[in-house]
Amino acid sequence: GLRLWAFGFDMDKMKARCWYEATVPLYALADCSSEAQKSLREEVGAWLAGAELAAGYLRGAVKDAWFGGEARGDFSFIDASFWGRTESGFYALLRARIESARDVCPIDSVALGERWLTTLFEVAEKLFDADLVGAGPIERQNPARIAKAHEKLMNSLRGPRLRTALALPVEVKSAKKSKQVA
Repeated sequence: GLRLWAFGFDMDKMKARCWYEATVPLYALADCSSEAQKSLREEVGAWLAGAELAAGYLRGAVKDAWFGGEARGDFSFIDASFWGRTESGFYALLRARIESARDVCPIDSVALGERWLTTLFEVAEKLFDADLVGAGPIERQNPARIAKAHEKLMNSLRGPRLRTALALPVEVKSAKKSKQVA
């Protein structure tokens, strides 16, 4: 199918920092109703907002695990790794969603959103555990700091803010917690 090729330099004060390029598929949606196009646009927007939030959680957790506190520098490689690993899952879900819009058949948007959430969670966890933090030499690691950063990452990925960004239902917890006697 048709693809769009986007490319260019990331510039900082007239200095080229990095060359980026990507290709994305183009989908013909002219045969879909304007309502279906709007719905698709909103859902995909939510997926991207959720992915951006998850990438930020991962970046923060890696920085906390490596340095604790405030760390400065260019951590864009973390985002690039995250986006690269989630790309195929995103396009698979997008294809399914577009096919349903074209065929005017109902689709379970919540189920697709949950699948995307699972992809985001699994990719972030694997990047943190195996490819970024877990890949470092053990003698240079701080296990307590890593465990704390990992716990924060997992809680954030399971939290209501990410579910809200993905337009997924959020479990409402009651203000009063009942005490159970053992």
